[in-house]
Amino acid sequence: MKNKVSIFLSCILLGSTLFISSCEKTNDDLDTDNREKFLGIWRASSTGPGGDVNFNMNITASNSDPSEILMENFDALGSGTYVAGSITGNSISIPRNLVHSDTIVGQGQYLSDNTLSFTYEVRDGQTIENRAATAWR
Repeated sequence: MKNKVSIFLSCILLGSTLFISSCEKTNDDLDTDNREKFLGIWRASSTGPGGDVNFNMNITASNSDPSEILMENFDALGSGTYVAGSITGNSISIPRNLVHSDTIVGQGQYLSDNTLSFTYEVRDGQTIENRAATAWR
C-alpha cells in the first residue's frame, strides 16, 4: 500500500510540473508578444539629402521567425516590396536588405502605440544616403 501511495504522489508531482512548465512563456512567445505592437498600417515621413518622402507602410509578421517583421513599402520603395526587421523589446534591427538595386540597413524604435522612429542608410552602389523616418497611426 505504501508503494502505491508513493507512486500516486510521484504521478501527481510529475503532472503538476508538466502543467506548470507548459504555462511558462517561451522565448518564441515573448518575441511574438513584442512584435504584435509593431504590426499594422503606419503613415510615415522620411527625411534625408535626397529629399522628404511621405508613404504608407504595412508591417506584417514573418512566418519564418517569431521576432521578424516585414515592412511593405518602407521609405516608399513600392507596394509589394519588403524590408525585413528583427524585434527585440521595443527595438527594430534592420539588417542588410537588398531592395531593387539599393541596400538598406538601420534601426528603429517603438516609442508608443502611435509612433515609430527609424534611422537607416540607403546605398545605391555609388552613394550612401543617411535617412530618418517617423511613422504614426
